[in-house]
Amino acid sequence: MDATAGQLPLLMHLTIEDASHGLQSGRFTSVTLTKAYLARITEAAEFRAVLQVNPNALDVARQLDEERSRSGARGPLHGIPLLVKDNIVTQDELDASAGSYALLGAKPAVESSVIAKLRDAGVLILGKTNLSEWANFRGLNVSSGWSPRGGQTLGAYYPGSQPDGSSAGSAVAAALALCTAAIGTETVGSILAPAERNNVVGFKPSRGLIANDGAIPISSRQDVIGTLTRTVKDAAYLVSTMAGRSERDEGTCNIPFEQIPDFTDFCKSTDLSSVRIGVPRNTFDSDPTSPIMVSFEAALKTLASAGATVVDNADFPAAEGFKQLNNQVRGIVRSSEFRRDIARYLKTLKTNPRNIQSAEDIIEFTKTFPEEEYPERDIGKFLWTEAEGIDVDSDKYKEMVKQERFYGGEGGILGPMEKHNLDVLVIPSTLGIANDLAAKMGFPVLGAPLGFHPEGTPIKLDEDKPHLVQVAPGIPYSLTFISKAFSEGVLLRVAYAFEQLSAVRDNGPLPFKLPATELKDVEK
Repeated sequence: MDATAGQLPLLMHLTIEDASHGLQSGRFTSVTLTKAYLARITEAAEFRAVLQVNPNALDVARQLDEERSRSGARGPLHGIPLLVKDNIVTQDELDASAGSYALLGAKPAVESSVIAKLRDAGVLILGKTNLSEWANFRGLNVSSGWSPRGGQTLGAYYPGSQPDGSSAGSAVAAALALCTAAIGTETVGSILAPAERNNVVGFKPSRGLIANDGAIPISSRQDVIGTLTRTVKDAAYLVSTMAGRSERDEGTCNIPFEQIPDFTDFCKSTDLSSVRIGVPRNTFDSDPTSPIMVSFEAALKTLASAGATVVDNADFPAAEGFKQLNNQVRGIVRSSEFRRDIARYLKTLKTNPRNIQSAEDIIEFTKTFPEEEYPERDIGKFLWTEAEGIDVDSDKYKEMVKQERFYGGEGGILGPMEKHNLDVLVIPSTLGIANDLAAKMGFPVLGAPLGFHPEGTPIKLDEDKPHLVQVAPGIPYSLTFISKAFSEGVLLRVAYAFEQLSAVRDNGPLPFKLPATELKDVEK
């Protein structure tokens, strides 16, 4: 869309590039853009996607407009309003509470390295998005997208639908154009799952490409800050700015290149003639007649038509062994790391009104503070390691980490990639075990819109949270791409080509209810 001429662009289709061109040409200002988004946030309040709005947003927008007039733009993100998940620390009047009253008003002395990088690039932090409390690491019967502070976030594509999480608010905000793009976090599935159900691009980069200090942790080995955007190229713009080494996150020492690439360079062509793509069919259960699988088979043909070599049945050698592990066993390692890593984070707090010092304090607060809705909403995930008697110094923990590395490495993702000399793996939706294993290995994953459940699809309620709709006509699903650590370039290249050739998001249904305010409705 050309934001430099003709009518003002519709916000549902406004990309970072469109916004940057429109701001630079004077077609609209950051103040205008911010006013429009603030109005849309108010209009979309029923979705409970936004937890808190920056009270200084318009003042910051004016300052960025004045700077642009005085000395030019800092870069393509200058004056672009973003929303940020409520577990990432910003040094302003916004909280960082992981949706819990336990950390309301609690903050470290410095903000997240990622937020500092975005501010340096001229980004405007518009507010904080709702999330699954503690990034979905509290209970077994707590619905995705629910937090005590924010209530229940709802999906954008069907009334009362499950948004998935934990970055639910960020995904819904991006889908409804309550911001130009949004920032989320993922330990396993927390960006990809809500991106899928809200028809946006979810990008979880390699662990270590982006510093995750200043993000309230679950697991320092798996936690990643990523993006929820309306296009693949928008994700590339953001990650190009967010990536880089930080002395506050030792994981960034693993970055293998001296200079961070401009990842938008990988979003220029639909030619995939040199790319090898594998399909690990034994990682997901598939009904060949289901809409998701019909769309998936068509997507494989699209990728092949772009010149890619598609290797079918690039299966994981130890997939069956991993499937036999139950969810509690899979989660024990992360639960052990949560207890250690949350204690480390709590020690960094400069302000801590409720004097929360440990996981035990969080558990006790959750049990006794009425707004936390305990015991109706349980604390089962908090208690996993307590029940097993495992901590990060135990031999059992170390053995389980070793087991994870096998299932994700030679027994999983790396097995077929090395055997078949693959660049990327592709799976339908977020089905199966591949995403979980990619998270355990710290590998990059990107989900792009693939299709929508057709008219006539029977409505299915979530089995665990029956007040939310899981499947219904018009609810989206995605195509998921996985690669090796620090292979973001090829991942973006393949996803961009598929996006351009399929145009799923632009040609599919819109959210069932959209905010009304557009740029044309807002005075400069």
